[in-house]
Amino acid sequence: MSDHLPQELLAEVLSRLPVKSLLKCRCVSKTWYSLIADPSFIAQHLKKNAARNSGLLFFSYSTRELVWPFKENVRYLLYPDESFPANPVEELDCPFKGVKRFVNIVGSCNGVFCLSDDVYGKYAEKAFLWNPSVRKIVNIPCPNFTFNSYGPYIPSLGFGFDSTTDDYKLVRIVYSHFIFDEIRPFVEIYSLRSRGWRKVKKDLKYFITARSTSAFLNGACHWVATKRGNGPGVRDVIVSFSLGEEVFGEMEDLGPKLFNISHLKWIRKLVAFRQSGKVLLAKSFGDLVFYDPKTEEIFDTKIWGNAHSFYLDTFVESLVLLDETNEFTEVEASEDNSTNEILEDVASSSNSQLVIDEANGEPKEEAQGESISTQ
Repeated sequence: MSDHLPQELLAEVLSRLPVKSLLKCRCVSKTWYSLIADPSFIAQHLKKNAARNSGLLFFSYSTRELVWPFKENVRYLLYPDESFPANPVEELDCPFKGVKRFVNIVGSCNGVFCLSDDVYGKYAEKAFLWNPSVRKIVNIPCPNFTFNSYGPYIPSLGFGFDSTTDDYKLVRIVYSHFIFDEIRPFVEIYSLRSRGWRKVKKDLKYFITARSTSAFLNGACHWVATKRGNGPGVRDVIVSFSLGEEVFGEMEDLGPKLFNISHLKWIRKLVAFRQSGKVLLAKSFGDLVFYDPKTEEIFDTKIWGNAHSFYLDTFVESLVLLDETNEFTEVEASEDNSTNEILEDVASSSNSQLVIDEANGEPKEEAQGESISTQ
């Protein structure tokens, strides 16, 4: 019957289905398989799905075991927006779960997460793109600027989508000189479409704060940075990088402050803002708390982990990367033994998804110890 439907009508009907249903629909016929894997259909489905708020939040964090080999235990959970941090509905089993290394989330866009190998003083030179909805991971090759080729450096990463070229890009800014007056950053961009890195020649006059979390908004990546002023000292600015025009910009006038958390002790990371007005904060010793700027009250979430690992964002189901080949087992061996370890662990991990049975009750959050970085 479907063979007699116009292609446009069939695409319109299928584009309204959830991802899990579409993955099953690929088995109906070759026609359906080709249609669902077509880039134009993937874009059509994403546009419809993004407009419908799933009501789900993607939350991840890690804890570190206290005994050798000090393995990282990472959890990727889906929560109803209204109930977070209680009652998760699903736990995603990423192939990176259970590896010996902490895998950092650079950012997410259109259901695709950018992960980087960023561990306790190690240099972030391995990165991957992961779409949990279709269970696909794409390896990003090693960048041009590495520790082996240039020595010590400070990296900053940003990930997003370039709508002008329909391309996903990873921006990497590297500072090899640590004297503020002599900042000569190396800027390079990875393009999923071209599958390679290329250098961008930019005279960047800012120093992006180490471990600064990037935010992707309106086609640009943003970081907190410092800049020399006309007088003594430095001032804070927001640095942006447009993925389409590939140019830097800055926001000096940040407007009135919404609230101040400088009086709060042991705050390591601002994780997320909630629609209720509360702020999700990670404390230095791994406690995840809510802070209410109006009442100045702090609420403990009862979740504990690596302060740098906490990540919260809205979850969007998409078919992006569906037509890609899983590459995490095809990466060539690296000279870095630690990179070999993560690839071996990934290759041996499971691709299955674990759905939490609500009848079994709320899963107990992990409360294992860890060593906290003081960077």
